[in-house]
Amino acid sequence: MLQNKSVTDIVKDTLPITGSIALSAFVLWMIVGVLGGIIAALNRGRWIDRVIVALALIGFSLPSFFIGLILLTFVAIKWEIVPVPAYTAFTENPFLWAQGLVLPAITLACIFAASYVRLTRAYMIETMSEDYIRTAKAKGVKPWTIVRRHGLRAALTPIVTAAGLDLGGLLGGAVITEQVFNFQGLGWTAVRSIVATDLPVIVGMVLVAAAFIVLANLVVDVLYGVIDPRVRLT
Repeated sequence: MLQNKSVTDIVKDTLPITGSIALSAFVLWMIVGVLGGIIAALNRGRWIDRVIVALALIGFSLPSFFIGLILLTFVAIKWEIVPVPAYTAFTENPFLWAQGLVLPAITLACIFAASYVRLTRAYMIETMSEDYIRTAKAKGVKPWTIVRRHGLRAALTPIVTAAGLDLGGLLGGAVITEQVFNFQGLGWTAVRSIVATDLPVIVGMVLVAAAFIVLANLVVDVLYGVIDPRVRLT
């Protein structure tokens, strides 16, 4: 068996690493992606909309290993803006923990944020053209209130659906990013187990990934009732 450990012990050792990368990247891509999509939608057809969409297309087209290697080579090694990423447990040193996650989180966030910019922009444009939005504008409701309480809330349902599935998949193992930065998380362990034909560990990694997907879908279903009053249980 891999490293002469039980599958449970391997999961306990690797899950915090993958979870740290996935959650930090999730927060980053949701902020950048949703905010960028809102700005692009509210400035539809203007130069800022075109710039944001162009950057999103570039980010979406680049593979994660390419972004990771570029960041590692230039930002960490050549320019020495941040140290070469290395995982430190949060309980040992929170600052080093956050510092080590900067480049892996940015790598994953670049890929997903690009998708969420396009997704948010499309649904916001559709929502902001609805009759009740025009009615709210005619009543003199503040523009930001219209965007936050009416436009964004209506557009959040498909965004939350995609976010739950993406986060669940990442928690199952951010394979390529962990390989690039040598973070020995679930994805890194899964690759090593496949190469070594370590069947018990492979099965364990698959079950963990499947569990996170199921859990993510459950959380998304619960959030539907919070976001959209029409689906709340009575």
